[in-house]
Amino acid sequence: MLTRREFLGTAPAALAQAKRPNVLLFMTDQESALLPGPAKLPNRERVNSRGVQFTSAFCNTPQCSAARSSLLTGLEPHRTGVVTNVDTGSLGKALSPKLPTVGHVFRDAGYRTGYFGKWHLGKEDGGLEEFGFSTHGRGRDRAVADAAAAWIGKQSEPWLAWVSILNPHDIYSFIREPEGVTPRAGVRPPATGLSNLDGKPAEQRHYMDKDQGRPTLGYKPEDWVRYRSYYLGLMELADACLGAVLGSIKDWDNTIVLYTADHGDAQGEHGLPFKGPFMYEPLIHIPLVISVPGLKPARRDDMAASIDVAPTLASLAGLRWPGAVTGRDLSRGSIDRDAVFLEYYSKQKWVNPIRTIRTRRWKLNWYDSGNQELYDLREDPNEARNLAADPAALKTRRELEARLDAWRPALIRGQATKSRN
Repeated sequence: MLTRREFLGTAPAALAQAKRPNVLLFMTDQESALLPGPAKLPNRERVNSRGVQFTSAFCNTPQCSAARSSLLTGLEPHRTGVVTNVDTGSLGKALSPKLPTVGHVFRDAGYRTGYFGKWHLGKEDGGLEEFGFSTHGRGRDRAVADAAAAWIGKQSEPWLAWVSILNPHDIYSFIREPEGVTPRAGVRPPATGLSNLDGKPAEQRHYMDKDQGRPTLGYKPEDWVRYRSYYLGLMELADACLGAVLGSIKDWDNTIVLYTADHGDAQGEHGLPFKGPFMYEPLIHIPLVISVPGLKPARRDDMAASIDVAPTLASLAGLRWPGAVTGRDLSRGSIDRDAVFLEYYSKQKWVNPIRTIRTRRWKLNWYDSGNQELYDLREDPNEARNLAADPAALKTRRELEARLDAWRPALIRGQATKSRN
């Protein structure tokens, strides 16, 4: 078993010389780390009570398919080739089975591997063997959880189960009957409203006026409280699925549990629902908890990202990743990142790339259209004041632009990429 010292900086590979740990990765869809009120999540609390909670974890992109490609491979979306959603009506390219995935690495090390639930990375009718998962299950959330639990209960060690449920992604159903949702006590309305989009990139207002935001254009604070109450109810359904899977674990003393999400939800901040061409905190800030046998619960605030999940799981199991990754191994102690770099490509066929650098204090969102947002998160945690055109912030903006260009040039060649003076 790993000790706290081993997790925080010496030798997780010691597990390779002992009994290989089982691994459960449980992933929700569209769950923000910034919840808008209280929810009853006893099974999550169970994982939290055993694990290390990463309080500054971010998705590499707020799009389902692209984010999932990063979680599975340890590579940023522009390196996996999956830059947006892979489905009818979208422009996404399916994940290549030639890229090493968590499934490949663990299966090739002798693990029994199963993937249960939402895939969203290309065709799956023939199973996911080519991605390293010998067992594959699909269906609605509770059926997925029950199938995963049944499979885990039948396994001899070692096994890896990746469980991917849909909720709270079903928040999209809220707009059908918003008035039928009872507001929950303690649920906060958004700190910012639709008027806050004045002075923000025009793409955000376009999303509201002509795209998926239209049904919520007339929402008042009380409507958003119902939206958020519905969201928390979906979180509780997801937690029940987590409980079903956790109940199948026979050997907690030899099982690693990782809990995360692909991306968050806008939750009505700035008048925005769901996800789209914007990079606000509720959308990019995700939960990440890792429970390791023998490890005392703790909280870490070093900056983590979705790309860290794959190399960290491999390291904790004493396995070597077969190629280069852009993610970091979180099991070796606090990492020295001072910023995370995020990206966005398109919504369905609406191509609108964004590059983002998020430091402890600052966030710069740079659209390929040339539009920008700059936020001082220390002074303005609600991202209400766009400082991109503020002369007092010019030096900071230039420094962040240079870092973005060094990380990756504009996502679409030929479009305007120069910042405003």
